[in-house]
Amino acid sequence: MCRSIIPFDVTDIGPLFVGSFKNANMIVADRKTKTFFQQATFESIIGQLHQHTLTMLPFQILPWSEVKKLKPIPSLVKVTENDFREFQLPIPGVWKKIMVSQITPGMPSQEHDKSFPPRTHVVGIIDEIARPQVAYLKEELLKRGIVKNSALDIFLVGVSNTVNGFKGSLDGSPLNLTLNPEKTLSDSSTSTLWDIRGRYISGEIESNLEPVALSDEYWFSWEKFHPTSQLVRV
Repeated sequence: MCRSIIPFDVTDIGPLFVGSFKNANMIVADRKTKTFFQQATFESIIGQLHQHTLTMLPFQILPWSEVKKLKPIPSLVKVTENDFREFQLPIPGVWKKIMVSQITPGMPSQEHDKSFPPRTHVVGIIDEIARPQVAYLKEELLKRGIVKNSALDIFLVGVSNTVNGFKGSLDGSPLNLTLNPEKTLSDSSTSTLWDIRGRYISGEIESNLEPVALSDEYWFSWEKFHPTSQLVRV
């Protein structure tokens, strides 16, 4: 609904559904135990499984234009036009008006951090390697294309409105990654080449890049649910 994606492993509890909202962020629940979880933190709020934390699945977000170029192409879920319908509230058009505004239903404006407009896109590092967590303005990452965080030893790669992260070392050896015009990644020290997913193509280092868990979300949500995080400016 807010154009952010987090996949969870629900093998043991079954599918989740949207149960409510808290601070303008989804609360999801499972039908089996009726346990409610905060989407932003993965933590349970109430229910049979409380206290329990959902397990996030490793994932990447890529533009379709780049996915089509991958060899082999990843397995894809079969979809129809019906699956791409925009979310709607019972009153048609209301949700679209909310999304183009700075309104955050369920979270009063006086609770917003005023550093940026509430719907400013940020990319947060939610991987275990970031303690405390850090976040970047998405617009700044996309303008740069590739950004290295030396303190965390990671690279952030922005392509066509998507950002993915990779660890800055492989098997203990540091990498010096470059984003090429054809949207591949290369290490200047070894001439090793990877695709945009970080999958090995050719060169000296015959290993895939190690991905880093990120969250692409709005500033108001990130700041509210990750209050101790640091904002890094590029």
